[in-house]
Amino acid sequence: MVKRDPRVEGVRAVLRRLRTRSGLTVERLGTTEVDLSVLADLPAVRRVVEDTGVTTAEAIVAVVSEVVGRLEPTDQLVADATLALGVLRSRLAARPELTGIYADDLGERRAALSTRWEALHTALGIARVPAAASVRSLRSTIEGETLARLAELCVHAADVPLPRQEPAAPPAHTIVVVGGAVTDHVIVSDDWPDVGASVQARTFDDHPGGKGLNLAVASKRLGLEAKLIAAIGGDTQAAELVQYMRTEGLSTECIREKPGTVNPRALMLVANNGETRYLGWMNETAVALSARDRSEPTMRQAFAGADAVLVTLEPPMDTVRWALATAAAQPRNPIVLLQASPPREAPQQLYRLLSGVDYLVGRENELRGLLYDPGEPEDVDQLARSLLALGVGAVCVVESFGCKVRSTLLSRDIPGPPVPLNDAPGAREAFSAALVHHLIREGDGRTREQALEWAVAAMSTNPTLDEITNSMPATDDVERTLETEKSLEPS
Repeated sequence: MVKRDPRVEGVRAVLRRLRTRSGLTVERLGTTEVDLSVLADLPAVRRVVEDTGVTTAEAIVAVVSEVVGRLEPTDQLVADATLALGVLRSRLAARPELTGIYADDLGERRAALSTRWEALHTALGIARVPAAASVRSLRSTIEGETLARLAELCVHAADVPLPRQEPAAPPAHTIVVVGGAVTDHVIVSDDWPDVGASVQARTFDDHPGGKGLNLAVASKRLGLEAKLIAAIGGDTQAAELVQYMRTEGLSTECIREKPGTVNPRALMLVANNGETRYLGWMNETAVALSARDRSEPTMRQAFAGADAVLVTLEPPMDTVRWALATAAAQPRNPIVLLQASPPREAPQQLYRLLSGVDYLVGRENELRGLLYDPGEPEDVDQLARSLLALGVGAVCVVESFGCKVRSTLLSRDIPGPPVPLNDAPGAREAFSAALVHHLIREGDGRTREQALEWAVAAMSTNPTLDEITNSMPATDDVERTLETEKSLEPS
C-alpha cells in the first residue's frame, strides 16, 4: 500500500471543502468556518506573507493560483473552474460565453465546464482534447483527482513567485434585463396556408427564447455581466432553459421558478425572407413574479449594481411598471432601455414612467401600439414626437436591419447593410444589447451616433431564421461585420 503524505491529504481535503459556492476567494477565506491552518502553514504561503506583507488569505489565493498554472492543461482548466480562481480568465476574454466556469455556484461551474468542454480546450490552444467530462464524472472523480495533484504541488512548491502589485482590473459592466424566458417553437415555411388549406413547413424546431433571454445572452456575449429577472414554470422546458442560461454564463439568482406550472411558449412562423409572425402564450396568471419576489434583497441588489436596465413588455404590466420605477429610483442613474414588444393592452399605464426611459426601441407598429390612437401619427416623425412628448429620451424605429432615431438632439436614419432578408427574429434584441454595450462605454470616447451605428451592424451579424438566441453575436463578430462593410465602400 502506498503511504500518503498527510500534508498533501490535508491540503486536498481543505481545497475540496473550499470548492463549494463561490470558490477560493479572499472574501470567502475571510468568512469561512473551514480550518485554513494547513494552507496558511505552507512554506510558499508563509514566504509570500513575510516578503510582501499581504494577508494570509491573499497569499493563499496567490500561491494556489500560481500553482494551478503549473498543472497539465486539462488539470489547469478543471482546477481553475472548480475553485473559481480566474487563472485562465484573460485567455478566455474574447469568448465571454465560455466564462460560465467562473459562476458563483459550483453546480453552474460544473455544468459550464461539461457543456463547453471541447470549446474551452480549443480556446486555450489545447490540441489533444480528452474525452468529454460529464457533471457526474467531474463531481465523483475528476475534481478529486485534479485537486490531489494540485495539493501535491502546493505542498512541495518552494519557488512560487511573489504576487505582482498590479492595478486592479476595472469591474465588469453589469446590466439587468427584465423580460421573458420561453420555449420557442419555430416553423420556417415557404408559404402559409389559406383558411381550410394546408402546406408543408420547411423546418420545425424548439429553441430557448424570449426577448428577455435573447437580450441577456446578447449582452453577455458582448462582454457585459447580465442578470435576467424573470419568472419561469416548473416543467422540463423551464429546467432546460435554466441549464441553457448556465451554459451561457448567465447568473440565475434572479430567476424565480413557479412549481407545478407550464413554462411560457411562443410559436414563431418565419418566412424565407425573415418576416415573422408571433403567437405567444406567457401563462402570466401562473408564471409571474409576485410582489414578494420583487421585494427580495437579491432583486434590489441587482438594480443597485446595474449600469443599464433593459425591459421588455413580456412580463405582466405590474412587473414592467415595477422595473421602470425601480430603475428610475437608482442613485447610479443606469441607462434604461424599453423594448416595446410584445404589444400590451392599456399601454397608458406606462405613461407616467416613460420619462425615465432613455431609449424606446421597436418596430413602427409596436411603437404605435403605445399610443391611445395608433393610427393618428402620419409618419415616423410624428410618431416619435408623440412618444418624446411623454418624456422618452430617444425613439429608435428598428426595421429591415436599419434604424431611424429621433430625439431632441438627434434625428438620423441609419440604413442597414445589404442583407438578403427583410428582417430576422431577434434582430431588435441584438440591436438593443449592442446599443447599451457601446453607450456604457461612452467614457472611452465613443459617441451616441457611433453606438447606434455599431448596434445596426450587430443586427446584421449572424442573422438566422430559427436559432435566434444562439445567433446573438460576440464583439469580434460585430467588428468583422463593420470591417467588411468598410472594405465594400467605394474608394
